[in-house]
Amino acid sequence: MFSVVIPLFNKQLSVRNTVMSVMNQSFKDFEVIIIDDGSTDDSLNVVKKIIDPRIRIIEKPNGGVSSSRNRGIESAKYNWIAFLDGDDLWEYNHLETISKMIAIYTKDKVFCSSFVRSDLSVGETNSNEITVIEDYFVEAQKNHFFWTSIAVVKREVFNDVGMFREEISRGEDLDLWARIGRKYRFVKSSVVTGIYVQDSENKITKTKLKYVETLFNDLHKRTTEFVRSSEKQYYLTILLRAAKTFFSRKEFKNGFKTLYRFWKLYTIKVQS
Repeated sequence: MFSVVIPLFNKQLSVRNTVMSVMNQSFKDFEVIIIDDGSTDDSLNVVKKIIDPRIRIIEKPNGGVSSSRNRGIESAKYNWIAFLDGDDLWEYNHLETISKMIAIYTKDKVFCSSFVRSDLSVGETNSNEITVIEDYFVEAQKNHFFWTSIAVVKREVFNDVGMFREEISRGEDLDLWARIGRKYRFVKSSVVTGIYVQDSENKITKTKLKYVETLFNDLHKRTTEFVRSSEKQYYLTILLRAAKTFFSRKEFKNGFKTLYRFWKLYTIKVQS
């Protein structure tokens, strides 16, 4: 039922634990597609030693995480695509939690659970609340709830909105979720089933500032209207927060540059 896409680049110390967190799922109907993105350490040998017929390994030259995820989506046998980065972890009930939501919300195509950082304990909780998020941009202004390693998306969504933009090196996930958010609602479980591992090797921290630098280089040139006011406000909020951070660091040139982008974005109209 699920195709689990794991991009891999130089994660030899962590990738085995990542893959085993999938193989130990209580829900067993899945395949695992590991896309090695030209690793230069022992990552590839580590995953080749994990013997299970549900695992497929694809080797490719280094092209970045987006190209790896896209290759995984294209190679998937099943209609439901689940993502997991090569150093993050799932609790045993991740796929089971998503599967139950899919069975209830049969018309929806975008699902996620909840997650914690690895330096925090998951703990015991009786919370099992499911929230239907009608407007992605309203919720995403509060926090980036739709984290890649807990995201599950039906294949046809990618056919509709496109896949990860390979020319973006930062914020490529947020860019895709925003494109999905223009057309689809999100179904979220409060059950914590994902663990964001912060201290693994080769970890890239995708800060809002880097996201601003990549995404808004072309977004501020945009001439099309926003779908709704919340979409426009979402981007304005990110820019304003980034500007405040720049000024707090006394990076005044970047701060004023970001405020200029804020003003350019503010002038774009919202569809009536």
